[in-house]
Amino acid sequence: MFSTLDTERFANRNPSDEHHGFLFDSVQGEGKYKRVTNGTYGRSGAPAADKYLKTGATFSSDCFDDDVRAAEAALKYIAAFHRYTETTVYRGKISIKVNIPQVWMQSGGVLVGQKMLREPFIENFQKFNSNSGAADVTATVAQALSHFSYHASDGRELLCDLQGGKIGDSYVLSDVVMMSMEKKFGNTDLGSTGIENWLSAHRCNQFCCSGWKNWSGARQHFQPVFSTTTTLEAATAPAIGPECVRVRPSAIMFTHDSIKDGFQDGHSLLQTALQIAREEVGKRDIPMIAVVRVGDGRLFALDNRRLAVFRLLEMCGRVGTIKVEIVLVWTRWADEWKRKVTTRNGGISVLIRGGRYRIGRNEQETNYPHTWLQQIRKERDLKMMPDDHFSIFLGTFTDE
Repeated sequence: MFSTLDTERFANRNPSDEHHGFLFDSVQGEGKYKRVTNGTYGRSGAPAADKYLKTGATFSSDCFDDDVRAAEAALKYIAAFHRYTETTVYRGKISIKVNIPQVWMQSGGVLVGQKMLREPFIENFQKFNSNSGAADVTATVAQALSHFSYHASDGRELLCDLQGGKIGDSYVLSDVVMMSMEKKFGNTDLGSTGIENWLSAHRCNQFCCSGWKNWSGARQHFQPVFSTTTTLEAATAPAIGPECVRVRPSAIMFTHDSIKDGFQDGHSLLQTALQIAREEVGKRDIPMIAVVRVGDGRLFALDNRRLAVFRLLEMCGRVGTIKVEIVLVWTRWADEWKRKVTTRNGGISVLIRGGRYRIGRNEQETNYPHTWLQQIRKERDLKMMPDDHFSIFLGTFTDE
């Protein structure tokens, strides 16, 4: 696959006639372990980026050699990905290059003798994915490139931690990570565990091909984060478990604009609310609602009909809080999140299809028949069901 590729045209290297430059004190940016300062090339005066290890880093500057090897190794996957896109409707519409840094030694100043990485400067630097599986889902080309590298290497390697500059579908990448089954690319190569973790979070997009190799049943070993994960951090990461919180149903927003008045088993929203109020659910135990926490802290439900039932129960004084599972949109829920967000009022209320009824956060925002709400209130007694007692009903109930 790679023998006939012209990989060099995808490399963004330091000028060949530059062997020295000027370092400035102004910090351009920094990551978890590196600080980036502004520099210039001595002959041309063009801007450069100089990278140093931050004080307290737990590994030596020899890791810069691994960074260079990873960038060089990325070239064949970028070249092959371009060749693939030329056979698709995206022919000529995608451009990807990668900075190939050089390890320089500082010859003067307070950092004399310290290794640094020098590479061409990139405008509007941003991160597209990480080596643990976090991803900016709007950077679809970057996510497809990572998946393609796994396919093109026959499952042996994965190009990730993609970051750099982006205009449309044109990218200039920097500081990429190569992960391999043999862990041959240094401190950020998380090996087979990292590759599996990354693929467990990946969701294919329009640039991916259905015929590409994938990791069937890939498991998540640690939480995806946008910062770069080291082998030590991956090895000591806490076991994955759901993040669960208790919250009032009225504090959870709907993702749908409208819902059906019933579940797959034939029970309507009212009938289900009455059964819960009577504590007659039995084998139809209801599982926790999965919610997504957005940037401003609001919670949005992926299980809209269940939320509607719980809001009715809250209005009628039958439940206080419910236990919900907070999920990340870049995990297995990404497709469901994209499909379900149809609300036109910020999730405050939802319309029941086939009628004029709407369920809001309270009775003032709800035009559900008053007599139906009274039925829920009158079941058994008027005492609110304790939170721990209510939790026994959270089992295998389906919202689809």
